[in-house]
Amino acid sequence: MEQKAFISFILASMLAATLHAEQSPTQDGTSTPSLESTSKDVPSTPTMLNPVSTFARKNASLDELNRNTYTLDKSQITDKGYTSSTNIFQYMPFVGLNDTGLGSNIDLRGQGARANTSVQVLINGVYANMLDSSHGVTPLNTLSPASIESIEILPGGGAVMYGNGTRGGVVSISTQKRYEKPYFSAGASYGNIIASTGNNINADVKLGTKFRGDTRSPIYVSLGAAYIHKGGPRQGDLTQGAQANGSFIIDFGDRASLDFSLDYFGGSIKTSPNNSFQITPNPSRDERTKAGYGSLHNTQHRVDASLGLVAHLSERSKLDVRTFFHLNRIDYVDSTTNLALYMNAFNNVSANQNGSFFDDKKAGVIAKYDLHHDKGRFIAGLESIYNRGERAMNQHIFWQGDPVSMMGQQVSKYDHTMKIPFQGSKWSNAAFAIEKYDFTKRFSLTGGARYEWAYYDIDVTYDSTIAMTMGNRPMQIPTTAKGSLQDSLHNYALELTPKFAYSDTGALYLKYEKGFFSPSPNSMLKREGRSYTATNLKKEEYHTLEAGLKDFFGDFLSLSLSAFYTLTTNEFYTIGNAHSIGGVSYNNYDFTQRAGLEAFSQQFFFNDILHFSESFTYVDARILQDNGSKANRQIPYTSSYKATLGASLALGRHWNLWTQHSFFGAQKDIVGGNIPAYSLSDIGVEANYGGFSLSAGVRNVFDSFYYTYYNSDKSDPIAGYGFLIGAGRTLFVQGRYSF
Repeated sequence: MEQKAFISFILASMLAATLHAEQSPTQDGTSTPSLESTSKDVPSTPTMLNPVSTFARKNASLDELNRNTYTLDKSQITDKGYTSSTNIFQYMPFVGLNDTGLGSNIDLRGQGARANTSVQVLINGVYANMLDSSHGVTPLNTLSPASIESIEILPGGGAVMYGNGTRGGVVSISTQKRYEKPYFSAGASYGNIIASTGNNINADVKLGTKFRGDTRSPIYVSLGAAYIHKGGPRQGDLTQGAQANGSFIIDFGDRASLDFSLDYFGGSIKTSPNNSFQITPNPSRDERTKAGYGSLHNTQHRVDASLGLVAHLSERSKLDVRTFFHLNRIDYVDSTTNLALYMNAFNNVSANQNGSFFDDKKAGVIAKYDLHHDKGRFIAGLESIYNRGERAMNQHIFWQGDPVSMMGQQVSKYDHTMKIPFQGSKWSNAAFAIEKYDFTKRFSLTGGARYEWAYYDIDVTYDSTIAMTMGNRPMQIPTTAKGSLQDSLHNYALELTPKFAYSDTGALYLKYEKGFFSPSPNSMLKREGRSYTATNLKKEEYHTLEAGLKDFFGDFLSLSLSAFYTLTTNEFYTIGNAHSIGGVSYNNYDFTQRAGLEAFSQQFFFNDILHFSESFTYVDARILQDNGSKANRQIPYTSSYKATLGASLALGRHWNLWTQHSFFGAQKDIVGGNIPAYSLSDIGVEANYGGFSLSAGVRNVFDSFYYTYYNSDKSDPIAGYGFLIGAGRTLFVQGRYSF
C-alpha cells in the first residue's frame, strides 16, 4: 500500500504540470522532431528535391543518443499520391506490414504476429498500440496520408526511453507543425484499382500561422481536416471517414512554452469476412474482387490529445512534462457471417455480432529533465500511464428449418447466444535515465536504465446458452464462467552504446540492449470449462547486440550499415482467438532469435538532378527451443528479407519523374504453410508550378499477385483457413495548392 500511495503522489504531482516536447530549429524556423523527445513539431515543407546535406543525412543517421534512425518527411509522402497510410510503409526501408486477419500492423525486425505488441507506435507523441494483444490493431487506417508531416523509424529497441514492447523498434508519426508565417494547403487525390470497384478519394485542407510575431510571446496555430473514401479490391469493401486535427502553441519569452494538440478520426468501415479456402482452395487474380461469406459494418473513432509545458531551468537544462489521452473504439453495427460452410448440418445459418465492440483508452503523464553539459547530455524521466481495454463479443447463431440429423437425433432448431464481456486495465509506472558522455571529440559512450512497475486488474465473463429442438423436445445447454485477477509485475531495461567517429562524417557504433515485454491483460486468464484460471506465463525478456556504421561521402552519397542479433527468453505467443473452434491458448517459447542485416544508401548526381536510394533488410527469425525441445523453425508471419529501390529524375525546374520498388521474401503461416514472395513497383510523375503541384502514376505496375493475409490452418475454419489478396494495378492522380 505504501508503494501505491507513493506512486499516486507522483502521478498527482505530475498532473499539475504539462509538457511541450523538445524542439530543434530548422533552416526556416520550424521545429523538427526527435524520437527521444516525442515532439509533435516536424520539418518544414520541403522542396521537390532535397540536397544531400539535409535530406540524406536526416533520412538515415545517428541521433544525439547514438541511435540508428530513419526519417520520412512530407515531400516523400505527398509526391507519391498515397491514398492509404499503409501504402507508405510498403516502400519504407526496414519496415514490414503484418496482417493476422484483423488489419495491418507495422513490423520491424521480424516480429511476425507479435508486431502489434513488439513495435511501439506513437501518434504526435501519444502511444497508439492497443492493449488487447489478441485483436489489437494499431489504427493506421485512421490517418489520412496528407495529414502526416513526418515518420521516424528507430529499428530495434528503445526500451530505456519507451519501455515495454519495443523489441522490434519505435515508429513516431506526426501530424502537427509549427508555422513561422501564414500557410495554406488544399489537395485532392483519386485512385482507381483497375478491374475492381475499389475507388479511393482523399481530400484535405490545412492552414497555420503565427500571431503576435513582434512580441516575446508568439502564438502558433494550425488546423487541418481530411476526408477519406477508400475502396478495397473486394466488392463491398469501403472505408469512409473524416480526420480533423489542430495545435496551439504559445511561447512565454525564452523561459517557457505551452502547447495543446488534438487529432480526431470518425469513420464507417464496410467489408466482409476473410475469404475462405473452403470456397476458393486455389486463389488467383480472378478472386481479388470476390467478397467474403457475409457482411460486416463497423464504426471507428480515434482521439489523440496532449497538453504540455516546457520550462527552461537554465541555458543548458529544461524540464518537460506532457499529459495525454488516447481513445480507439470500434463498434460492430451490422455484422453477419454465413456459417453454412462450418456447420455442415445446417443450411443458411448465420452468426450475428451486432453490439460487439473494442474500446481502448489510455491517459498518462511523462516528465523529463534534459541537461546538455560540457561532456555530453543527461536525460532523466518519470512516466505513468493508465491503459484500460474493454471488449464485448455478443454473438447470436440461429437456424430453424426442416429436421436434420445431428448426434443421432432429428434437429429442427438451433439457437446459440454467447456474451463475453472483458475488462482489463494496466497501470504502468516507470523511471529512466540516460547519459551520453563524450570522452573525446571522437569517442562517446551512451548508457541508460529503466525500471517499470505495472499493476493489472482484470474481469471477464463467459455466458453461453444453446437452445435446440431435438425431435419434439426442446432443450437448453447453459455455460457460465467468471474470472478476475489482480497482479503486478516488475521489469527493467538497460542500454549501453559506445560510438567512435573516425571522421567528420563517419561513425561506428556498438549497442547492447536488455528489454522486456509485460503481457496484456487478455493473456493472463484462460477459460477451462466453467472457470477461469491464471495462465501463469513466464516473464519475457530479450537481449540485443547491434553493430553499425554511418557515413556520408561528399555531397552525393550516404551509407548506413548495421548487423543485429536478438535473443528472447520465454517469448509469449497466442494460438486462436475468441472465434476459434478450439478457443484460445497462450504459452511461451523457451528461446527465439532474430539475426539480421540492414543497409541503406542514397546517391545524388548532377547537382541533385538524379537521385537513387536502396535498402536491404535480412532477418532470420527463428524459434530455437519450444517446451524444452529444440525447434529450429521460422517464426510465423516473418519475411526473411525486404529490399527497396527508388529513383527520381528532375526534368527542368518543374517536372520530376520517379519510380519505387519493394521486394518481400516468403513467409510461413501459423501451421507452416508457405506464403509466396512478391514484389511491388510504382511509377509516377510530379509537376510543380508556383503553389500548384500535380502527381500522377501507376501503383503495382506489373499487377503482382500477393496475399495481405494468409492462414492455412484447416482445424480452425472460422477464425483461420482464410486469405486476403492485395490490390492489383492502380491508377492515381493528385492535385494540390499551397502558399
